[in-house]
Amino acid sequence: MTGGAHLHWRSLGDTGHHRPPVVLLHGGPGLPDYLAEPAPMVADLTPAYRYDQRGTGRSPWTGRHTLACHVDDLAELLDAWNAPTAVLVGHSYGADPAARFCLRHPHRVAAALLLCGPFTGDWRTRYRDERIRRMSRGSRPACAP
Repeated sequence: MTGGAHLHWRSLGDTGHHRPPVVLLHGGPGLPDYLAEPAPMVADLTPAYRYDQRGTGRSPWTGRHTLACHVDDLAELLDAWNAPTAVLVGHSYGADPAARFCLRHPHRVAAALLLCGPFTGDWRTRYRDERIRRMSRGSRPACAP
């Protein structure tokens, strides 16, 4: 791995399968591998991979913490797993690196499921504006247009 990192990972299912694997990205940061339970739900169809992101569990962190580093780690892991594409399932904090991976490497993402994530960019303003737009005039906050 870049920078000499050692990321601890696990696989379940037939890793010689030709379908895109499912990669489960845990939340936290600091809560490694709590997604072991759902992994068998897909492992009979395609390989399922889980890994401790840098700085969690059995994957130590050295250097500056950046989300870009998590995106690079995922790309390197897919290369190591010989997976040109993958289905990404990101939960909580794991949805952020998964979403950023989709933006940076769209050709490597077969599908993505982002659960309870923080998302990237200024999504709150657009969300608030759309919510207010859909409200009746009587339901809108006093400060809304």
